[in-house]
Amino acid sequence: MFRKFCETIYPIPGLETAVEVLRPGAKWDMDVSGHQQGKSLFTRWEDDQNREPPTWNEIEEEVLRERRIYDWFEWERQRERLYPDWRDQFDMLYNDIKSGNIENGTWIAAIEKVKREVPKPEGDVPN
Repeated sequence: MFRKFCETIYPIPGLETAVEVLRPGAKWDMDVSGHQQGKSLFTRWEDDQNREPPTWNEIEEEVLRERRIYDWFEWERQRERLYPDWRDQFDMLYNDIKSGNIENGTWIAAIEKVKREVPKPEGDVPN
């Protein structure tokens, strides 16, 4: 599972996402409870490239990597919750355009308020 933000696509951490990242295109079913009992994690594994299923350690490491990326994008999810509804934003923008107040109107003020409250972290997205 992945989330799209602007042109960026980032993983939503989890076992299924990890397997998809580690072995793209493979088809599989898994049973975590079986793994906990010492059985294979995968109840079905089909891979046109004849790759072996990922190990539990590979999956755990990938989930941790995904978690670091997901946590870095927390600012984006917080902003999404705080921004006014898009219908309200269109109304603000319409009124700002009609009044000739584009540069410092209500829409700009509402968006800038959220950006100040929830700043984007500095630095690059973790690997």
